[in-house]
Formats: sequence, C-alpha cells, structure tokens
Amino acid sequence: MNDFNSFNFQIAMAQDQRASDSWENRNQTIVKQAVRLYERVYRHGRMARLLAWLRRRPYQLLNLTMVKQQCQISNQYHLGLQTAQLNQIRGSADRSHDFDLDFHPRQNHSRQRWVSVAMVWLAGEPLPPVELIQVGNIYFVEDGHHRISVAKAMGQLEIDAEVKAWQVKGALPWDPVRQELWMGNEMPSLSSGSRS
Repeated sequence: MNDFNSFNFQIAMAQDQRASDSWENRNQTIVKQAVRLYERVYRHGRMARLLAWLRRRPYQLLNLTMVKQQCQISNQYHLGLQTAQLNQIRGSADRSHDFDLDFHPRQNHSRQRWVSVAMVWLAGEPLPPVELIQVGNIYFVEDGHHRISVAKAMGQLEIDAEVKAWQVKGALPWDPVRQELWMGNEMPSLSSGSRS
C-alpha cells in the first residue's frame, strides 16, 4: 500500500470511528432520556392514584370483562385502521391492573418494555398501530398498552389503531344510570384526567 492509499485508509477509518462514536453517544442519550421519562411517568402515576384515592374516585382502567358480564353484545365488526383519540382509550381487555386510567404504568415489571418502546419513539422510528375494541364512545386496548402510555407521556393526542367495534344492547356499565354498579363511585368523565 503506497503512502497515498495508506493516508486515505486512515482517514476512512477515522471517519468510521467518529460515526460509530456518534451513534453510540446518540444511543446512550436516547436510553437516558427514555429511563428519565419512565421514572417521571411512574412517579406522576403514583401521585395521581393517591389523589384519586383521597378523593374516592376510581383511577383504574375499565375491564372489558365487565362489558361481557353486564351487557349483551349484539354485533362485532372490524372498522380497520383509524386515528383514535388517546383520551377516549379508557379500558383494557386484559391488563387493567398494569396501567391506570391515564396509562401510567402501575407495575415496575413493565419498566424494560416501556423504556424500549420509548427508545424507538425517541429515535424517530415508526411503531405499529395499537389494537383497540370500541364499545360506545370509548376504547379498550387489546394490544399496545406500552405504546399508548409512551404516546401520552410524549404529549400526543392521537394514535393509529386497528379498531374492532362491539355493539351492545342496553346501558353500558359506565353510563350515568349504571355508575353505581361500577364500584359504587363516581366515574371520571372522558375529558378529565391528568396528562402524562
């Protein structure tokens, strides 16, 4: 290898090293941001749940099982890909104990998954749509609890979702007439609740 080629090779190696260092620094920055965000959201959720408890207001996600038990489902159909308002996502198909009503994580075992989703979001990478079931004017999450939690933490108001709809006969458990059946407490309105 002559001196000129050797010099070009050294420049290329130096550029590769700088690019690698830059990528590692960016990745470390994203990890730190995601961890800090999780810790802030987790603390905020604990405080919000405490305030809800002091005010004697429920602050857990509605459970889709409640709809199955208390209502007659007359029809189910697929609505396809839609944009869902995050403040209308108020329940879960099977994880109502892992997140609260504003999708703050309640269990620390969710931390690693939450941080990894936040890292993807912070890196600007696309996330797949969440999967929701619409009952009346609210949504229950089938898949995507962490994506919803991160989206709310990032200040988003909407999220892409694959939506199925359930038509139900009679009053829904969270309708004013039936609120007493729902834990005997006042149900928070759909527009209320703190932002992550």
